[in-house]
Amino acid sequence: MKRFSSFLLLFVWGILLCVSPAAEGAVTLKEEKKYDPIEVLQALNYCTYSLSKIVSYNDRVVLSFEYDNIINNLNLNAIPDEDIVKLLAKLMDTLKDEIISERKRERIEKSYQRKLERTLYNLLAGVKLSPQSVVSAAVSAVSSMGSMYVNYQRQIEEYLSENEEMIEALDDEKLNSINAIRKDLLTASWNIVKKYNIDDQYRLTEKQINEFVESVKSGGEEVQHRKLARLLRDNVAFQYFPPFWYYYALSNKENETFFLDCTDKFLQTHRPIFRKDPLWASVLMERLRLQKKADSKNSDDIQSVREDLEQIINQSNNSDWQNFLFVGLTYAQIGMLEEARENLQRNIDNGYEVSLNGRLLAELLLDGGDIKEFNTTLNKMLNDTRVVNSDKLYLIGRCRNATYLNRFKNEISEIRLIAMNEAAVTELMSPTYLLTIPNKWLIEDAPFDVRIFNENMDKSHHYESLDDPELIISTKKKRVAIKFPEADHTIARKPEKNISVNIKHPLIDMTLNYELEKKDVGRSAKTLIEAFVPFYSEVLGTYRLKEIVFMDDKYVFTPKGVIAENKN
Repeated sequence: MKRFSSFLLLFVWGILLCVSPAAEGAVTLKEEKKYDPIEVLQALNYCTYSLSKIVSYNDRVVLSFEYDNIINNLNLNAIPDEDIVKLLAKLMDTLKDEIISERKRERIEKSYQRKLERTLYNLLAGVKLSPQSVVSAAVSAVSSMGSMYVNYQRQIEEYLSENEEMIEALDDEKLNSINAIRKDLLTASWNIVKKYNIDDQYRLTEKQINEFVESVKSGGEEVQHRKLARLLRDNVAFQYFPPFWYYYALSNKENETFFLDCTDKFLQTHRPIFRKDPLWASVLMERLRLQKKADSKNSDDIQSVREDLEQIINQSNNSDWQNFLFVGLTYAQIGMLEEARENLQRNIDNGYEVSLNGRLLAELLLDGGDIKEFNTTLNKMLNDTRVVNSDKLYLIGRCRNATYLNRFKNEISEIRLIAMNEAAVTELMSPTYLLTIPNKWLIEDAPFDVRIFNENMDKSHHYESLDDPELIISTKKKRVAIKFPEADHTIARKPEKNISVNIKHPLIDMTLNYELEKKDVGRSAKTLIEAFVPFYSEVLGTYRLKEIVFMDDKYVFTPKGVIAENKN
């Protein structure tokens, strides 16, 4: 434990010295280099801020994020002393034992990814699906979510509700050690302020930082806004602390003028203390989303947007895939298609959200008239198991090419409709329709609707996600099954000869038209039913897919292949 305390104390001294101070004007630690006093203030305040968050949240996930974004993220070029660099490196090796495992980190990343997807699909709900609506929703979703570093701390309860085992508290001994270091930090920071003649009113104290951390944790944006407004009024030092302006902006983000004013203050007070700065990237993305679209004929306007996009890239790691998605789509909006492709392809190459990035990349290629590259990309996506079926079908529909649909017909045919008579449901034959859909046609965390209809009936179900308790799921067959029982009748009824099925979720709206086949259904249909309905009296018939309608086009399934109804 003493070893842990010693290294943490060395880390604190290292930060205090890594960004070298100056008085009002020019104070130098090395004769050839001058240092900004604001950087000294920010180094002191960030150090207190980081330790306060670790103690307040008492969560190894937060500690790990602070390690990644503060301790292991310092711009070592600003550290003039080689011995301090060595001490910091040794400290980082020690603290690695305290950070979460890669497995737990991956679980948090997946939770963040699902949250971003849900945000995207909620934005698309009720909107006519088009290339423009998908791009606009993706840009809004990414900028509003912020980085995983920020999002976890703002929505920690939601993350924990998904997996209660995710939280790992620090033991009392380590908390006491960190608290002791914070007290030493007060003495150290006071000595630095005196040594370089910095006005102490701009130094944040431990108490002020604690109040800031607790204010950000307060429930509800209105409460956060009032608390942060009081902090700013009572403590001048917050004017020079960039994280304050970021969270203050988020507390009233519906007021665009207020948000832009606060982020202006963030940019004015920000200094390049870190190698990668997730807050800086988040601020730039949100500002670009809120500001009016750049005038493509105004070179100054375009240049300003380009500079912001380049800075977002500079402040992002490969794992920040959402940032590269935002950058790629924004480049496309200002007509810089090559740069847009590069950023979307980067995510695909790194294995992040391959389906979404691939779909958007293919969309850009098609809209840009690069048919050769579009065909190359679509061919890759059709063979990529990571790409969901709805994205594949959407792109086939965009190019209106029945040749691609023929390559994809087996996946479409896997959506099966069967009529059966459930045992003990009724003494009279009354068909229940069982629709089975491979999971790859649906989105795990997105709502979807399924409807079967013809001139005699119209039945539908709505589900919030694949976790909906009303769904019947076969993990082994990787399918969901939906039952549509007939209403009670006083006379026996035969299965309908023709039935249409509509499947709709945020990324697709398609209708499949089926025709009843003869009753001799074979063993495969019975096996499929048994996976979902263990007890049934008989199979009444299976249905053959004869047509599919999507994106205003109809395609006919024939023994020789799929053909477009309105084409030769």
